Amino acid sequence: MKQSRPGSLLWPVIALVFTILVWGVAPAFIRGFSLAIGPMDALPIRMWVTAIAALPLLLINGWRIERQDLGALLLIGLIGNFGYFLGSVFGYALVPAGFGSMIIALQPFMIALLAAALGRDRLTKVALLGLTISFAGTIYLFSGNMGGSISLSDMIKGGLLFVLCDIGWAIYVVFSRPLVQKYGTFKISAWTLILTAIPSLAFVSSTTITTVMGLDGQSLFSLFFLSVVGTVICLMTWNYAVPYFSPTTMGASLYIIPLLAVAAGWAVLGEDASLATLIAGVVILAGVAIAEFGKSLFLQPKEET
Repeated sequence: MKQSRPGSLLWPVIALVFTILVWGVAPAFIRGFSLAIGPMDALPIRMWVTAIAALPLLLINGWRIERQDLGALLLIGLIGNFGYFLGSVFGYALVPAGFGSMIIALQPFMIALLAAALGRDRLTKVALLGLTISFAGTIYLFSGNMGGSISLSDMIKGGLLFVLCDIGWAIYVVFSRPLVQKYGTFKISAWTLILTAIPSLAFVSSTTITTVMGLDGQSLFSLFFLSVVGTVICLMTWNYAVPYFSPTTMGASLYIIPLLAVAAGWAVLGEDASLATLIAGVVILAGVAIAEFGKSLFLQPKEET
């Protein structure tokens, strides 16, 4: 076997670190943008800027999709991905960036539950153990006043919106997999982002155009960062890194995001990073880690003699 040259992983490592850093601070910018212009305007503005930024990917990779795959494509774009963005934009308008990111960290469970419900996978005892641990962490997250000055009502509504995020992403992941395998990541990702902009038109109002024309420098930077850097560019850097690392390594890297979101919320928005919130986050992430990696860690096959 040909040995990899020293330094051959330099650019993949840089790409992965860049992606995680951007996705880690993105919740603070999402919340800031939603609070600055209101979620009703923030959603369609973000979706259409992202769709326009994704259009070159579709032009480069071709646009044709076979008729039998159109249903799945519409499902992941109009329902799955749109549900994720809908919950995210409105959820971060209600609760702190770190708080919302802790709930989003439950995405692997939603994916596993949906896959099991469709008969594409099964839930193991280890996965159920992890689910129980993360559920306990989620209950603890909602106890007390971990949202700082956020009311309990907003915490509950925001939490439910982030559950919508998780469900939407689960639909996207489960139903996009065969499409990605058939057409490639960039074509399906571009189509998904373009389709996601369509239902966002329902949120356009008489104030949307006025809001666009009145965006200040900070809002324009947030819009560019979230749409072009955080979505389109990070999509490419993530997929660039995927072939170089194991799925376990790629998956484990995502656990850094909620902790970065707490730090970004504190640094950018002045949010409180309470010890209780961090404890709840660690419990949630521990449960997710057990569910995702526990089978390989605790149920190792016996060595043949």
